[in-house]
Amino acid sequence: MRRRRPGDGDDRRAPQLSALADIGAAELEDLLRREDRLVLVEFWTRGCEPCRELRPRLHELAERHRDVCVVAVDADEHPGAVRRHAVRIFPTLLFFKRGQELHRLKGGALPESTLERLEDPL
Repeated sequence: MRRRRPGDGDDRRAPQLSALADIGAAELEDLLRREDRLVLVEFWTRGCEPCRELRPRLHELAERHRDVCVVAVDADEHPGAVRRHAVRIFPTLLFFKRGQELHRLKGGALPESTLERLEDPL
């Protein structure tokens, strides 16, 4: 379902996602093809403690930077997306612009300094 904004017109871009949205593999590929904004993708798993710790920070980031599309992909439910993007460690954060990967942060308990740097590419 597409959320309309004033002055939005009738463009056919991907839906505007609010805050941190969980999406599937097909939605991710469609989003990466169509979205002009910076896209931050978190690949996570349910049993990953660092993933759970990172989640609130990503929500905050998504709220503060509405000009960035922040999404999450459950690796357990979407292994094809994990393979396609060569993700091997969780959490992994991928930054895309117009479908091209710009940057990758991966693994374990990301230190506070790394979490603070998340806003640098934005």
